[in-house]
Amino acid sequence: MTIRKANRLWNYKTLELSSMQGPDFLEQLGNILDEAGKSGWELAYMCESFMILKQLFIQDPED
Repeated sequence: MTIRKANRLWNYKTLELSSMQGPDFLEQLGNILDEAGKSGWELAYMCESFMILKQLFIQDPED
């Protein structure tokens, strides 16, 4: 079964950023976004206290 992006199926994930505040904030944020990108998640919205990631996918049936 293969996975492809679709416009109508949306998954959201919210991550709290206020607990990550500190001198290594940008490094931690970069690591989170790298791992999220590898799993097919995209940044939808970000502010000082949280960020929202979205994932669009659909599974194609086997041929």
